[in-house]
Amino acid sequence: MIKILREVELYAPTYFGKKDLLIVNGHVEGIYENIGKFSFPKSITKNLDGKIAIPGFIDGHVHVIGGGGEGGFASRIPEIQTSKLLSCGITSVIGLLGIDSITKSLLSLFAKVKALREERINAYMLTGSYQYPIQTITGSVEKDIVLLDPIIGVGEVAISDHRSSVMTVQEIKRLALECRVASLLSSKSGKIVVHVGKSNKMLAPLIEAISDDEVQVTSFLPTHVNRNSRLLEDAAKWMKMGGYVDLTAGNFGSESVSVKDAIKYLLEKGGDIDHILVSSDAQGSIPFFDKNGNFLSMGVSDCSVIFKSFKECVQSGMKIGEALKPFTINVARFFKLENAGSLEGNKRADIVFLDQNNLEIESVMIKGEFFYKNELRLN
Repeated sequence: MIKILREVELYAPTYFGKKDLLIVNGHVEGIYENIGKFSFPKSITKNLDGKIAIPGFIDGHVHVIGGGGEGGFASRIPEIQTSKLLSCGITSVIGLLGIDSITKSLLSLFAKVKALREERINAYMLTGSYQYPIQTITGSVEKDIVLLDPIIGVGEVAISDHRSSVMTVQEIKRLALECRVASLLSSKSGKIVVHVGKSNKMLAPLIEAISDDEVQVTSFLPTHVNRNSRLLEDAAKWMKMGGYVDLTAGNFGSESVSVKDAIKYLLEKGGDIDHILVSSDAQGSIPFFDKNGNFLSMGVSDCSVIFKSFKECVQSGMKIGEALKPFTINVARFFKLENAGSLEGNKRADIVFLDQNNLEIESVMIKGEFFYKNELRLN
């Protein structure tokens, strides 16, 4: 099937201006100045004058089978639905487990990722969970990454948190080297997503793990680093060492720093915009505890915070192309998702269309097929 999208304001995320997009069999064939002079029999043409086209968002941290459990069985959070992801402009996801690897299993996560793929979502997953030793499907981290197609790394492993397994520095290094070997054998990213909690140790275990040059700083992606200003300051130091960080969109606590403010701070401290990622932690738990560690209440992360945070970045003064990077191409490059993150030849036609006046989502194209937000159906 050939689709021609005419006169659309294109951010790939680099700004291209008003262009025509040629979509063939679910992929971007090319970007043209004026495709009307060519003839494509049986093609479908849509004039999108007044619309902005951007790459589909990549959410690199989604509890696709639901997180939670800190408040007992009734606090287990349900899995995410494809229609919810698409309505938020998310066309690619990386699924993972969190604290609950007992009632939520890697096999269930694997099945959900396969189901999302059948529904055309560009889906991947990480092996493991908060706990160490790492739980796997095949019996080893290396085998999971090398042999199982959807698995591209490990996570989210917890540090500096009262729910963690208190990994030693040697255990962190050993895990990183296992992932390094698996990455080389499989040509996958082999990255480790690290949940960073509220402990005063913050990023110290990771910083010590990379101190002797045996382990690369780029092996790790510390996430939730905007949970408070102290951790964000530590994240700025991590970035000066060449590291990447993942900001969690939305409000996940009274001390959390918004994505727009966190990006501004990291850039002011000399950070590289290309080393900043943003994710939603969708369907993840946001538990609240008292000063003695007793459970009080449970909140749930929502994937809608991704698009909301993107808009807030633009409204704060960032150019659209720059604001898109942490939500699209940076995620794709870090995790080696070669078919996502930008609009260019041979990549999946995963596109979000915005109204030029208010930057609201009007429709989403996933693998060349339109999804109309108001109708909540695939067309």
